[in-house]
Amino acid sequence: MGRPRKKENRNLPDNVYLRITKRKSGKIVKRYTYRVKGKQEIELGSDYNRACLKAAQMNIERESPNADVMTFGMVAKRYKDEVISQKRAKNTQQSNLSYLKALLAFFHNAPLDEIEPPHVVEYMQRRKDTPGAANNEYSLFNHIWKYAKQWGYTKLPSPAESVNKFPIKRRDIYVEDHIFQLIYQHANQDMQDLMDLAYLTGQRPVDIVSIQKEHIFDGYLHITQQKTKAKLRIKLVGKLADILSRRLQSSDNLLFKSKKGIAFNTKKVTDLFSRLRQKVSALYPEYATQINEFQFRDLRAKSGTDKAMAQGEEAARQQLGHTTVQMTKTYIRKAPIVTPLIDTVPPSNQGE
Repeated sequence: MGRPRKKENRNLPDNVYLRITKRKSGKIVKRYTYRVKGKQEIELGSDYNRACLKAAQMNIERESPNADVMTFGMVAKRYKDEVISQKRAKNTQQSNLSYLKALLAFFHNAPLDEIEPPHVVEYMQRRKDTPGAANNEYSLFNHIWKYAKQWGYTKLPSPAESVNKFPIKRRDIYVEDHIFQLIYQHANQDMQDLMDLAYLTGQRPVDIVSIQKEHIFDGYLHITQQKTKAKLRIKLVGKLADILSRRLQSSDNLLFKSKKGIAFNTKKVTDLFSRLRQKVSALYPEYATQINEFQFRDLRAKSGTDKAMAQGEEAARQQLGHTTVQMTKTYIRKAPIVTPLIDTVPPSNQGE
């Protein structure tokens, strides 16, 4: 196994490296290079997008200079370099790389035009223990195939088109207040603040852990959602203002970090919340099922649901940063309260 890439190079195509130099004037200059052989490098310039595109073509030529057969792995490499590297959200990039790794473990050396529906069925059966991940990998396979056709590597339709995904029930967990409180009262200050911020703002976990001092000014919390790039200004009032005011007293720009000063990420929060959940479910076995169903990400749906119940679906849409109310409805996990008729059907006087 090769040496892990440095942090600044992890989202770059294979063989591409970021070089950072400081000039005498103090100006920081970033440029990209492509490693050819040993330590020999080719300059790719300072533009990230152009560097990725150049590297993608060089990687294809490098891997198969005389290849007569195009394999899935060759196409996947170009897809990684040209498509995944251009996706806006880092979380999406990382998820795609994870799905791609699973696909390559099975399809890497398969000639593209020899992959047939039974092969996709076999892959899905091997991944049946994690149906959600398998469905995401299936979707990525189809997307890679779409690009393979655009690039002229195949004229065949995707062999996955005639294969069904696993049926997945849409998540409909609503965290009741008493379950929230059971977890909350056993959490440390960091986790309590994370839970409060997630509920009060209705934002995704990745956007909560990314909040920094520079995002708080002019009486608002400014958030640009990593997934959609939607921009929100959330007014600093009530408990939200209290929490952020307290956390702003830290000298660090980061609002959430470990004891070693490392910024929290979604994996860190998920792991901490999972351990807390296990502890609390052992203390309250009568609520164990509901506690164990509760995932940190469910706070976004709880926030959206409670906002919709109190102020309507349009208010919930604005808080969640959706473009349509229809999108918001998938996060509303409680039916509206219905008032029954006051009285039953009166007895009939017919026949008297």
